[in-house]
Amino acid sequence: MNVLPMHKIITLTSILALITIASCAGSEEEGAPKQNGTPEPQEEKAPKQNWTPALDEPSELAQIMQDMHVEASKRKTSLESGVLDTTISETLFAMITAQPTKPHMKGEGFEPYAKSFIGIYNQIHGAKKVSVQIQAHNNMVDACIACHTQFCDGPISRIKKLYVR
Repeated sequence: MNVLPMHKIITLTSILALITIASCAGSEEEGAPKQNGTPEPQEEKAPKQNWTPALDEPSELAQIMQDMHVEASKRKTSLESGVLDTTISETLFAMITAQPTKPHMKGEGFEPYAKSFIGIYNQIHGAKKVSVQIQAHNNMVDACIACHTQFCDGPISRIKKLYVR
């Protein structure tokens, strides 16, 4: 009796399995006729559920947050160069009433966070020394993280990069 070595049996079995899978995968295409000759109904594609900032227009609140991030990045650069930042944003004051991307991203506790942020923002612009503005800027970053911990934690790692060291 001639016995095949185990590795040859495994190799042959694997090849047969791949051939079987490949032949089955191509036989039932969407919309192709079934064996009884009637076409299989095509499934309707579900509408896009995920928000993609590069493709979709951001919500009012998301746009304010993006603008604040750009401003804070520029301020960080100025402060690290030893220069007071004088940029003032008027749009951030609308964050309390702005519409979020999803309703759960702005709950009952959001307004106190927003008001605290606005107070810290005013401290940033009231600072007459770079060291004071750096402290206020870092307090603002802390306030952003605290709020995002409660409502929308996605951008926290990005926010942490705004600290002036």
